[in-house]
Amino acid sequence: MTFLAADAFLYQGMPRWSFGMDNPNKAAAVLAFLLLLSLAAILRARRGWVRWCFCTFAVLAGLGLSLTFSRGGLVAFGAGALVLLVGRWKSLCAERRCLPVLLVGCALAGMIMWTGFAGRVARSLPTDDASVGNRLAIWRNVPSMMVDAPGGWGRGASGDAFMGWYQPLDRHERYRTLVNSHFTGLVEFGWMGRFALVWAWLFAFGMGIVRWKARGDPLPLAVWVSFATAAFFSSVAEEWLVCAIPVAMLVPAIRAFCAAPAAARRLTVVAALLASGLLLSAVVVLGAVCRPSDVLPIHRSVDGARMTVGEGPLAGWIVCDEAAVGGAAYGRILRAYARTAEGNARTYCIARDLAAVPADARRIALCGRSADEGPGALARFTALADVHVLSPSRPADWLAERREKPFVRVFCGEFAPSCPAEDAEGLTVVSGAADYLPNWPNLAFGR
Repeated sequence: MTFLAADAFLYQGMPRWSFGMDNPNKAAAVLAFLLLLSLAAILRARRGWVRWCFCTFAVLAGLGLSLTFSRGGLVAFGAGALVLLVGRWKSLCAERRCLPVLLVGCALAGMIMWTGFAGRVARSLPTDDASVGNRLAIWRNVPSMMVDAPGGWGRGASGDAFMGWYQPLDRHERYRTLVNSHFTGLVEFGWMGRFALVWAWLFAFGMGIVRWKARGDPLPLAVWVSFATAAFFSSVAEEWLVCAIPVAMLVPAIRAFCAAPAAARRLTVVAALLASGLLLSAVVVLGAVCRPSDVLPIHRSVDGARMTVGEGPLAGWIVCDEAAVGGAAYGRILRAYARTAEGNARTYCIARDLAAVPADARRIALCGRSADEGPGALARFTALADVHVLSPSRPADWLAERREKPFVRVFCGEFAPSCPAEDAEGLTVVSGAADYLPNWPNLAFGR
């Protein structure tokens, strides 16, 4: 890791500081927490020299925050600072504490102006900044992604799921996550995990409120509000260094919660449960009613073994090997095919393996490694009328099966190592292709 992420993260030619992390937004979140801790120390310190020491540290942390050029980090600090200052308002009114806090605020504002960070903040409208516009384009699909996959899209698969099935076909930005820790978790987990995730966040806020009311200490709540805000604008919660300070702040919050009256504890738990249910119910409604018009109807089974795409007559089943169909975001190619005259208004069924295909399937396409079991794997299918095999490792076995099943057809790229050297009945050689066949939807589902 490098101190600067100059090779990957720049703003108008200036390097965005990352402080050894893989993203400036993660560094900004940590600096926002450190700023909040410094402000809390200033408001609680009894000795003047201690207050000024923390004031100096806060100014340095503010300089680091401004050099990350992270708008999410700045907003996260502002949200946490608002909670902290409201909770410590009486301490802030004392002149000896107010002056260092004002100095920190003025210094941070001055550094934001001096570094040019203010210009980036000013140009934060979707029409002016592609980063903001891209986030909104992703986030508007989150309710649909959750409804379409009751069991979740799988750990680490949210970026591929968005690119494959929801990203507009004229956009080609690549994403590993949904650029939002909350939405990434909600999409990747199933409904039980989603409920647990929302409840955990709300319960943490509830314990912070209990700490504030019982001990007059708003710092744990301020840090968790800041953490939630930072996690909303970027995928920062995946970094353990970012989580370290918020987790540490749970210790005093849990202590106050355990010492609170039983009625207060029950109220916190029940309120978090009810709010979680209401929020997720609203998501279900949004996913069903406000589905983007350019997204095909999708339903993924709870176990992730099967998925249907589109609406209309059944086109058939396909068992995909990502190497043969274009990688994890292969859905883009299928969606493009579904817009053609031949592929329009049809339903495509995708299976994780051949065992997930129902025994009464009439049309099956096997891709790459999914065909490695050989023709014997088709024995349980009693109604087969069409079998297309794309980029198999042993095409000769499938071509030999045509003696008993003349509806078997094999498709190989001319540069694929397994492509037969001689032509054979039932074999189609795709010119200019290797194992990956660019027009695989047409080969698999073409009439």
